[in-house]
Amino acid sequence: MKTEENGFTIGLCTGGRWDLRISGRCRSITEGCLFILIPQHFTETISRSDDFSARTLTASLEAILEHPSPVDINIINITFLHPVIRLDPDRAAGLLEYYEFIGKHTGRSDNIYDKELRKTLLYALMLEISDIYNDISGDRSEVAKPRQEQLTDDFFKLLTAHYRSEHNVAFYAGQLHRTPKYFSEAVRRISGRSVSDWIATMLLSDSKLLLQTTDRTILEISEELGFSSPSVFVQFFRHHTGTTPLQYRKQL
Repeated sequence: MKTEENGFTIGLCTGGRWDLRISGRCRSITEGCLFILIPQHFTETISRSDDFSARTLTASLEAILEHPSPVDINIINITFLHPVIRLDPDRAAGLLEYYEFIGKHTGRSDNIYDKELRKTLLYALMLEISDIYNDISGDRSEVAKPRQEQLTDDFFKLLTAHYRSEHNVAFYAGQLHRTPKYFSEAVRRISGRSVSDWIATMLLSDSKLLLQTTDRTILEISEELGFSSPSVFVQFFRHHTGTTPLQYRKQL
């Protein structure tokens, strides 16, 4: 799934295990892990245990950035690179208290200041999370990533920004100043899938979402996703799903 277009999902795992790919990299979320999924991420579940549980909240980018962080980190960039962090038990317990307090004291219809209270509590939570990332940023920034891992991370940043308009491997290779062959081999080695497959996955995810949640025509969807014509879009969709977009919509 692609994360909500303008939303941050901020979670703390309280039990079980969730194995997933986040922008092509395998991650495991277990008890005591903080995880933040941002609009620039593309996530897909590998497996999730029946007893997986987590406390989560979703906030818009505007809400996150409304109060600037006092620490010298770029919260968007660092959460893109480090979406999952294992916390020590004391820190995890402290973060859980924030979730419990927010859940208990917000959403009350009898509180005329509920909106302001939610903003303040979100800010307090983000200060705590910023401090966690500030603790790790120094140590991790000292260690240079292997070249192909960095190249793959850079590819996913480009992909989330351009996949609707750029469907060719050569575009991404050119932007990263690599030959298409080297670039494709590096991404496949790190992520386990080809560049073309990742582009198709993003387009397919968006096309299904648009078919499910909007009344847009096939022409409008094909134009929005950068296909040269509706027939090319239909051919793409049928190739990956075995059905046409209209048939898919009727089956919902």
